[in-house]
Amino acid sequence: MDDLRRRFKSCGSDVEIAPDVYIEHPECIEVGDRVKLMRGMHWIGQPKHCRIGSDVTFYPNAFIQGDAERFVIEDHVTFYPGVYISLGKGEASCVEIGHHSHFAPFGVLYGWGGLRLGAYCNIAANVVFATVGHDPKLQDKPMALVPGCIGPITLEQDVWVAANCTITADTRIARGCIIAANSVVTRDTEPDGIYMGAPARRKRDRST
Repeated sequence: MDDLRRRFKSCGSDVEIAPDVYIEHPECIEVGDRVKLMRGMHWIGQPKHCRIGSDVTFYPNAFIQGDAERFVIEDHVTFYPGVYISLGKGEASCVEIGHHSHFAPFGVLYGWGGLRLGAYCNIAANVVFATVGHDPKLQDKPMALVPGCIGPITLEQDVWVAANCTITADTRIARGCIIAANSVVTRDTEPDGIYMGAPARRKRDRST
């Protein structure tokens, strides 16, 4: 793994990489200090701008793919086992993650339409960020053969998305919100609210 560390665009100190980690294009990645890439991590694709901050950990079996314009992870971010990140490609594509955020097991992050998370975001297991989807309009071709629809998702600072939620494209989750388990967010939220349901609706303020 010393050879892989030398192949990064830049690499900080105390970087730990399991022997079976595979990264197709390490030469495009800037890596900070104390980064841990655990067993089974697989990364294919070549983002144009890619930076992993310090104290970032990928637990086993993370999978990353795509050629996004930007993939930026700030400091103190954790990805627990089985997280899947589809960076996408094209001008709108990006995944940007703020510091002190974490992703519980088996989350799915699509960057095709632009995915941006602020600092201190808490993402529970099996959450899907769907910046890309099939075109719902009836056409003369199967949906699988029609170009998909993309749109951005933004999470502001200090957000908690509980287990099994889906966040759809063209939505912004405001600062301090909690999204209850099994909810589907289809529209923007207002700050410091607790939202639940499918589609998610504001049920009460966090101050009450």
